[in-house]
Order: sequence, then structure tokens, then C-alpha cells
Amino acid sequence: FIVGGIGSTYVYFTYGYRGGLYSLFSTIGLSASGILLIAYPWLSSKWHRKTIMKGFGAVMAAGFAMMLAAGLIMPAAMTSFWITTIGYMLAQLGMNCYYVIMMLSIINTVEYNEYKNGTRVEAIVASIRPFFTKMGGALCVLLTTVSYLIFGVTDYTNQISALEQAANMGTLTEADKLAQIDAVITSVESSQSHGLLLMMCVLPFIMMVCAYFLYKKHYRLDEEEYERIVNEIAAKKTE
Repeated sequence: FIVGGIGSTYVYFTYGYRGGLYSLFSTIGLSASGILLIAYPWLSSKWHRKTIMKGFGAVMAAGFAMMLAAGLIMPAAMTSFWITTIGYMLAQLGMNCYYVIMMLSIINTVEYNEYKNGTRVEAIVASIRPFFTKMGGALCVLLTTVSYLIFGVTDYTNQISALEQAANMGTLTEADKLAQIDAVITSVESSQSHGLLLMMCVLPFIMMVCAYFLYKKHYRLDEEEYERIVNEIAAKKTE
């Protein structure tokens, strides 16, 4: 959702269009994916998945709180930008943790289905991940569009796109393009940029909290139960 468009628009509106700040914001934030993939095997050897989710939920909450504090309280300067970026990285750590655990939990249902019904359906279960990825991408586009319409920023983004297109066609110099884009950004109300910040922090956080409680309440195939099922399947095969 943040990478899907709202994050870039918020960074441009708040910190300016020059200097590649959004590249820093997204690169540092998304580095959380690599950090989590490296650390997860060690984490899963120490704690159960639901415990890991609870801990990373707190990390995610802290990240979103940092982003909100930097955007709503602090002036739009580089200190605020770096706090926002670090907060985004922490939020990504939490969200990526949830994603990894959800995917592993879905994969574990292959053995559960074999235990209950005597058949394995790896292909069907494996196809769920790309389906969820595509559905999530479509949902991000929808939420981004709705957010733009709610806070009335579409006119500004269209103006910036038109200036970029004119510069690419050679009808506008790079210096004139940047000057005009700066004028567009200056006309953006603080309430509009703050609205984007709220959408990209509050909405994902609410969704992740709902996912945590649904998983905690309804997913029964924890590590002990999964190990028991795998052992029973192995025992039946040796009979």
C-alpha cells in the first residue's frame, strides 16, 4: 500500500521532489524484507510463531507511531524524513513477519489435509501465494485511488505527471520542470499530506491487527500439533 503510490506522493508533498528522497525511503524500508528472511530461521528456533507475531506486532506499531509523530508533530526537515524512513523500516519488519508466517502456515496445511483426508494437494496450496500477491496488488491500487480521491490530491499528481511527460518529450527543460513541480507541491495543503500519512499508517496497522487476532483465534495448527501430525503420517507409512 505504501509502496503502491501513497508513500511516494506523501514523500514528494512533504519533503520535495528533488534529491531522490523517495528512493532512500523505499530502499531502506524494503531492506526489512532481507533482514527478516535472514533472521527468521533463528527466530523460529527460539519462539513459537504466535509469540513472534506478537513481538513483531509491537515493532510494527512502534514504526507506524514514529511515522505519525514525524509527519504530524515535527517540521518537514531531514530529521523528520529519517525518522519517517526508520519508522517505515520497522513497520515493514512487522508486516513482512506476518506475511512469512501466514505463508508458512498455509503450506503446513498440506500435511493436515493428508492427515485428515489421505491426500496431498501441494499444487493447490502453493498456488494460493501468487493469488494472494495479485489480489493484494489490486487492493493496493484500489485503496490508493480511493485515498487520492478522498483527500483531493489527484489534480496535483496529474499536474506532476503532465510536467514529467512534457520534459520527456523535450518541450520543457529539466530546470523548468522542477521549478513548476515545486510550485505544484507548494500549493498542496498540509491537511492533504497529513491525510495521506494517516491512510498509509492507520489502515495497514488496523488490517495487521485484525490478521493477528484472526490467526491467534482460528489457526490451530501450531508447531506441536504440526509435529504430531507429521509423526502420525510417517508412522502410518511404515506400517
